[in-house]
Amino acid sequence: MFSLLPIPVMRETMITNRMLRWTVALMPSMAAGTIAGAQTTASLPPAATLVAKYADAVGAPAFLAAKAIVTKGGMSMPAQGLNATFELTQIAPNQMAMVTEIAGLGKIEAGFDGTTAWSMDPMQGARVLAGPELDQIRDEADRRAAVRSPDMFTTIETVGDTTMNAERCYLVKLSWKSGRQTDDCYSVATGLMVASRSTQKTGMGDIPVVTLFSDYKKFGGVTVATKTVQEAMGQQQILTINSVEFGDGAGVKIAPPAAVQALVKPPAK
Repeated sequence: MFSLLPIPVMRETMITNRMLRWTVALMPSMAAGTIAGAQTTASLPPAATLVAKYADAVGAPAFLAAKAIVTKGGMSMPAQGLNATFELTQIAPNQMAMVTEIAGLGKIEAGFDGTTAWSMDPMQGARVLAGPELDQIRDEADRRAAVRSPDMFTTIETVGDTTMNAERCYLVKLSWKSGRQTDDCYSVATGLMVASRSTQKTGMGDIPVVTLFSDYKKFGGVTVATKTVQEAMGQQQILTINSVEFGDGAGVKIAPPAAVQALVKPPAK
């Protein structure tokens, strides 16, 4: 469920966002979500101020300092009657791997080891990601992206004062150095991200996605949105985080599954 695959709190919010992106591959029947239209004003706060407030609110220093992060939780798609559990492992500065077990469907794996990005599921088998899919997962795997470090973007701009996820928020347009564009909506009251919208790059093409973040809790000095609702193509996917563990990285390794490695290695002569 990488389409997920945004997920500790890496902007927790990010964490969950990432995870969810990996799951888009499981939603063949979804239709684009909608949000309230942003209404610009003449007195919008600078985007840099909003992003800095967000990084402070989620505990960016603690998040960036962790050598390894393991996040566990559950995912459901109510309309399709699907339930799953997931485990997301991240190693600083830019490696991540996620394993999702879906009742009745099997296992889905996705990740990035700093060089190779992959996806493997019962429907599409093993794939090595390239092009826009690689760009997206490379961005998401970078710890700096989770806390919206300015050096990840060419421009950031506040474009509206609006309401998303039943909360007044400032809408910020982000232009990534990789060429992608996404929007964040930061709570006027707390500075936390309450919603985002993006176009997810998947094996099935581009999918517009709206993601809502709530139920923020603190884990080891990092504030994480423990509930994420992703809306895409008329369907909802709900992700709940149960635990976030921070470690020194000892004994933790991320590598593509054997089926993916077989696609990367040149055939034997």
